[in-house]
Amino acid sequence: MKPTIPLICVALGVEVKCEVFDYVIAGAGTCGLVLANRLSEDPNIKVAVIEPGDDVRNNPNVTDVGAFLRALGTEIDWQYTTTPQPGAGNKSIPFHAGKAIGGTSTINGKPCSLSSLQIWLIVYLGMTYIRGDKAEFDVWESLGNDGWNWNTLYPYFKQVEQFSPPTAAQQVAGASFEAEFHGTDGLLKTGFPFRLLNGSFYELVQQSWENLGYLLNPDVNSGETRGFDVWPQTLDRDANVREDAARAYYYPIEQRPNLKIIKGVVTKLTWANSIIDDKLSTDGVEYLNPAGQTIFISAAKEVLLSAGSLRSPLILERSGVGNPSILKEHGIETRINLPGVGEHLQEQPNVVLEYTSNVNLTGTIPYATFATAQDIFGERTFAVAEATRANLSEWAQKVSDTNNRAIDAHQLEEIFRIQHDLIFRANITVAETLTSASGNILLSAFWLLLPFSRGSVHLKSTKTNYPAIDPEYFLIDFDLAIQTEIGRLSQELWYTSPIKDVVVDYLAPGDEVLPRNATDAQWATFIASTMSPNHHLIGSASMMSRKLGGVVDPRFKVYGTSNVRVVDASVLPMQISGHLTATLYAISERAANFIKSSYLENSENMRAYQLFMCLSGLGLLYMTGAVLLRAPPQANMYKRYYADMTTGDAEWILCLKICQIQQNSKFDDGVKYDACVGQCKGTIENDWEIVNKKYRILRGYEKSFPSRDEVDQALVIES
Repeated sequence: MKPTIPLICVALGVEVKCEVFDYVIAGAGTCGLVLANRLSEDPNIKVAVIEPGDDVRNNPNVTDVGAFLRALGTEIDWQYTTTPQPGAGNKSIPFHAGKAIGGTSTINGKPCSLSSLQIWLIVYLGMTYIRGDKAEFDVWESLGNDGWNWNTLYPYFKQVEQFSPPTAAQQVAGASFEAEFHGTDGLLKTGFPFRLLNGSFYELVQQSWENLGYLLNPDVNSGETRGFDVWPQTLDRDANVREDAARAYYYPIEQRPNLKIIKGVVTKLTWANSIIDDKLSTDGVEYLNPAGQTIFISAAKEVLLSAGSLRSPLILERSGVGNPSILKEHGIETRINLPGVGEHLQEQPNVVLEYTSNVNLTGTIPYATFATAQDIFGERTFAVAEATRANLSEWAQKVSDTNNRAIDAHQLEEIFRIQHDLIFRANITVAETLTSASGNILLSAFWLLLPFSRGSVHLKSTKTNYPAIDPEYFLIDFDLAIQTEIGRLSQELWYTSPIKDVVVDYLAPGDEVLPRNATDAQWATFIASTMSPNHHLIGSASMMSRKLGGVVDPRFKVYGTSNVRVVDASVLPMQISGHLTATLYAISERAANFIKSSYLENSENMRAYQLFMCLSGLGLLYMTGAVLLRAPPQANMYKRYYADMTTGDAEWILCLKICQIQQNSKFDDGVKYDACVGQCKGTIENDWEIVNKKYRILRGYEKSFPSRDEVDQALVIES
């Protein structure tokens, strides 16, 4: 699409900026800054990021790993509130989200109803770096996302990371890792804090969980979360500074002349007159600047929404994309009938137990225990699985009725069956319990990981920027049942040897409210009166098939559009047994590759395309005869080769290189190309060194690549 640049910069009620950008990104949070960094790597591509928040790199509430709780409720917090929640005693619950360059990664935390331990729990949760279980990512394909699974996302998990292995002292304090599961050359620093608690408390907790059947998990980021672990965090350990998205992805490259952050709040997309393949095409966005003026800014290629689970759906709705009945209520013309916008919202409820101790503890204590349904229900697991499977259609109907049938019950039932199989057949972890302490206070914080309840987020009004947030906590009664069982497990820890020897008193809620043998009714009352958000909202613009109520396709494009994508937590279709941070960085890196690949595929200027390939370090074709300009069939195969290069893992890229050499850079036979790569991949699964040796012989190298982890970088350098 060729942009139309306004000749007269005046419009009725809207000020027009004459500057044209290739990509306009709504939101400078975790995902938005990854996209901004990667897309602006090409100096010929102009990127604008529109963000209402400020630069907070020198804000001690953000940088200090032990003090950023103070950021909540300040000018860098949106300070939302949910609608009244029947599952939480009809309370409206405060909900925090970051309003700064770096987004929620600058304040990321989960305040609970605590006393002296509140600040410590916030610190631990806000910096958690845990990916999730493999099966949870594999199931994305079943939801209509071809090519999305653990194996395709895993290289990006590693690409993101600049992991600092624990010191000897940290390992004594419980920090453990397996090097094969971590990256060391990424932009995001992760590791363990120097304040990790020393002494015997770790052994007491670890042994007690082991006595309950939860063995030590040596690396919770391996794709298997079950067990007890000390988790890594997003921090610059040596500098003792919190690592947010801006520190990792923006500040180091902020001087790029082709990257610009504009202060404002994106309100809506603007639509071009042209329709491409029966799809609407955007030509830019409108945003409110700090003075309250509406400004139009032009996007020559794409608009990328990275405003988060609570705001990206609002931008779509204001633009006429969503449920027609909701749009009609606000006087908005429906441009694309997409009822999944704002639906499928999934959140986890957080509940805390407190005890007093006869020991005084200082330091960071990030201990987590993950449990499966088999762990939670024991011998009752089969009976629970059968009973809940029989209820899936009823649950689906209840959710559909709650959202006024925006999502059909049959669609929801299909999703619920996939989720049920994950829980009871794939045996993924469904419960997380944090064990922590500060001073003489001990605590357990616990939550279910995969709720069946589904809520929504929609426009509250066209006159306000604040959303109507309705998580629908415990809409489905099974969520409360499993939360109760997790609570019993968390409670039982403190009555288990050897940790029980340091427990003095049951502080909150206490034996009168919640004794060790409390009934389901007592647990239900306690949970409803004390629960708080886990701030893991996902799903409001789900990456799923359109027939299931999805909003974006597997390449993040909004259905019915040619050049609008959503890249943030709202696209995650189902909750994960981890914390969102790691996954958000990984999907954003992959999204950036998709966007780059799409740009190349759609390029009309082949000479510019060839030049870009050369400059990007992947210009093998350019250096072997520049057949791109002379032979369209080869050019098409090469574009296919490049797309594979940008989305594959190390083994895949190595095979592509070998096949490229064997075919003398021609790539004029798609059948031979597929056969070559297929044979190579089959060999590599059995013996990496055979393929590595073959590549060295073909290129005349004497030295082997040290490891798979270094292949990507070595191959690009070799190019």
